[in-house]
Formats: sequence, structure tokens, C-alpha cells
Amino acid sequence: MELLFVYDDKVAQDSEGNYYVGSAFSQEVFDRYLEHFDRLTLIMRRADVRPDDTEALGRMNRISSERISVVFIPNTLSGIRSFLSLRLRRQIKKTVEENITPDRAVVIRMSSYSGAIAAKYCRRIGKPFLVEAVGCPWDSLWNHSLFGKLLAPFSYLRMRRTMKHAPFSVYVTEEFLQRRYPTEGRSAAISDVELIPADDEVLHRRLDKISGMGERIKLGTGAAVNVAFKGQRFVIEALHMLREQGDTRFEYHLAGGGDNTALRELAERLGVSDQVIFEGSLPHDKMFAWLDGLDVYIQPSLQEGLPRAVVEAMSRGLPCLVSKTGGMPELVGETAIFGRGDVRAIVKMLSDLTPDRLCETAKANFERAKDFDREKLTERRRSFYGEFAKEARDVGA
Repeated sequence: MELLFVYDDKVAQDSEGNYYVGSAFSQEVFDRYLEHFDRLTLIMRRADVRPDDTEALGRMNRISSERISVVFIPNTLSGIRSFLSLRLRRQIKKTVEENITPDRAVVIRMSSYSGAIAAKYCRRIGKPFLVEAVGCPWDSLWNHSLFGKLLAPFSYLRMRRTMKHAPFSVYVTEEFLQRRYPTEGRSAAISDVELIPADDEVLHRRLDKISGMGERIKLGTGAAVNVAFKGQRFVIEALHMLREQGDTRFEYHLAGGGDNTALRELAERLGVSDQVIFEGSLPHDKMFAWLDGLDVYIQPSLQEGLPRAVVEAMSRGLPCLVSKTGGMPELVGETAIFGRGDVRAIVKMLSDLTPDRLCETAKANFERAKDFDREKLTERRRSFYGEFAKEARDVGA
């Protein structure tokens, strides 16, 4: 049996017809589906990348399997005019419904407009489908722009309805998304963050680093620097407040791609540019070494699902401070959580750091990261998707 995967993400194509996807996907991710199905067809949007732009394509993940094909749909969310275009919406609806055939199972990643269409059509024809909840559209859109605030209520209700009626649902969080978008069907909590367990020596090195920590404390955030909802500006503002109090111990390292002009200008305006270091985009194989060089990891986002960066930081025994958003509060203790955009709370947390507290947090984080063991999650995913694949075959037979 084949699988149809529906999501409003983007796929690029080079001049030879090869497909490329962004950081949310890879051949390894798609292989999880191909373990249960003969072929995989992606319904996605076309990325704005020229077929001969080898530099842009080189930053993406190439799909190497010949068992994967792509059906492109137009983008209706790039502006208010296209958002209101009935012609484009009808075109998407027609494409999605034409590709939901008896010989295909359907997996939908939410929140997406095309995914909601697929779910509604599957319900109408009595076809089982599986929905993956990987983030909160309300948080994402509300903190994006004025246009995003307009879309947020519609996307929120659309995902609520889709999740409620899904026969199978997978959530990347353990509680947050389940509470906000509950389902009446069968469900499983399976994080999309998978780690190879770190050796205990990693924790020992971290504890030694904490005990020998000098006057300079290195903070870090791994996220795109041109995405406002990642919240790095709140940490920069906290550095300014601490500086006014005479505390200049902290050095803030930002690893992530994108135009850093806005954050750089903010640091200069607040007089803390000497404490803010932009590292640029780091290859994933360099991230653990970067994390090992930090003293505290901080994720000040306004919206998240369950961010890989935080889990990876925890796996290195790194003390973490996170905002109260998405699934992040599920990862750390109450004393490491601050309100979204609460600069004063960040200031207090940084001021209150002590070696004893850092050591305690390092041990707890290292232990919690073991819940993301790749083998455990792979087995849980294999079992649940296998159950879905069996039902899809039985109904399609």
C-alpha cells in the first residue's frame, strides 16, 4: 500500500529533478513511513528556490529514495490576496482529493490548510487517517504578525476540529498539545526529537565545568536570529537591565542563521553589544561541541512545540532556562521556567544562579534527556504507525 503525506511545507527541485526539503524533514524521517508503506507521495508547496541555485539547495536535505514522489500545491498564505483567493483554494481542494485514492493511506501533519481538507474528505468517505500534531498554530500565528493574528483563530479552530475527529493521532508533546487539541481517537505521545544516549562522562565533565566556572558566564540560544518569536531580544533586554545593576558577568552566544540586523541593533542601542556574540548558522555535527562550551542554555521563545535544541542541551547536562510555552515546561523544573516575554523574570533567574543550583539542574536535565532515547521512541513509533498501516490496509482491501 502507498502513503499520501499532506502538509503545507515546501519542497525544492533541482534541474535534474531531485527533491530537497527543509530542516523539518530528511530522508531518515521519510524512511520511518517507508518502513510500513511501499511508496510515499508528498503533497506540499514548491519552495522559492531556483533549480540551478546549488548554494540554496546545498543547505537543504536531499531526498534520495526513488520511492518518494511529490505533488505540488499552490501557496495560499503568502499574502492577504492569495489567502482570499477562491480559485487557489479550489485548486488545492481538487488536488488533495484527487490524490486520496483507495490504494493510499493518509498521514496529515497539522496545522495545515491542505491537511484540514484531506482530513475532512477522509471523514466523508470513511477512510482512516493519522494526524501528527507538531506545534500550536495559535501561538505560532499570534506571535508572527498582524496578518498572523488574523489567521490565528481560524487555524486554531481548524486544528481543534481535525484533531478531535482523527482516528489516529500522534503528539510530539506529552501534555500541552493534547490539552489544547484533544482527540477522540487513538493517540500516542511520540517526540520527533531522537537522541543517542550520552555517556555518563558527559555529565561528569559538565559538573567539573560548573565547579570551575569563572566570573564570565556563557549563555546560549540555538535558533534562527531573524524569527521574532524565538525571543532572543528578551535575553538582550535582560542583559541591559543586569548591566544597569552593575552585573556584566553574562555573555550571550546566539547560534542560528538569518539576518541578525534587528538583534544586533538592539544590543547596540541598549549598550550590551560587547556581551552579545553572533555565531551564525552551525552545522548540526558542531552543535554538541557548541553546547558543551556554554554554562547555561536559554530558550526564550514565544511559541514552540518541543524544541530539539532544548532536549539536546539537556542531554549534555546543560542547565536550561525556558519560557512557559509549548511543551517546554514538560522538560524542566518549575524554577527554570519564566513567563513568555518576561524580561524581569529572566533577570531574576540569571541573578540567582549558583553552582549548587546549576549542578542540581545539570543532573536532572541529563536524566530527563534519556526519555528521548532513539531506540525507545523508534519502537513506540513503529508500533503505533504499524497499527495504523494495518487498519488502512484492512479498510482499503
